[in-house]
Amino acid sequence: MKLNFLQKKTSRRQMLRGSATLAGSAFLAHLIPPTLLRASAAGYAQQASSPAELLASFRAQFNAVPMKMQKLADNLTMFDGPGGAVVALNGPDGKFVVDTFVAPAWPKLKEALDGLGNAPVKYVIDTHWHFDHTDNNAHLHAAGATVLAHENTKKRMSEPHDLPVLYRGADGALAGLHFDPSPAEALPQQTFATSYQLQANGETLALQHVAPAHTDSDIYVHF
Repeated sequence: MKLNFLQKKTSRRQMLRGSATLAGSAFLAHLIPPTLLRASAAGYAQQASSPAELLASFRAQFNAVPMKMQKLADNLTMFDGPGGAVVALNGPDGKFVVDTFVAPAWPKLKEALDGLGNAPVKYVIDTHWHFDHTDNNAHLHAAGATVLAHENTKKRMSEPHDLPVLYRGADGALAGLHFDPSPAEALPQQTFATSYQLQANGETLALQHVAPAHTDSDIYVHF
């Protein structure tokens, strides 16, 4: 499966415009993709008076990216937009979904998945722990899906995370991001350490952990 990474980067650039400079600790580079770090955030960062509001504004900017659908195969569909890409394998064994977009995109994601057919979502696979990939775990789990991820995804989602300095504007204002531990219903119910396989809808889904890169929880999913 070949994803359009150039298109993904362009979408992220479109989210953030202005003239502010993003700064912060080394941890910031692990939390937020480099394309987002390089983008500007003046317009909404100046309006955010708390870490919670700043995080909400990031989610809103992700959600503002239009969602596009691309058929990768007869039973494999990619939805690209509000927080990267979601891939869905659909068939008589149910839907197997990779990543889940940001929280505000839930209505769009639900409509897109429902549009593939009446089969329930059986599995959700998180490719790493960041919010733009895991925000809608709880919704899909409530609908009956099992959330599957690397063991470090569950570990990181179970912890609070703070970025003390994210934005420094011309007026000297500082803002940071705070992440509370994810609720229990959003955490992966099934984890693995190195590799894992699923058989569904005539496909083999091969999940493989990679060496620490973007995070220490990164996996790829090969159909």
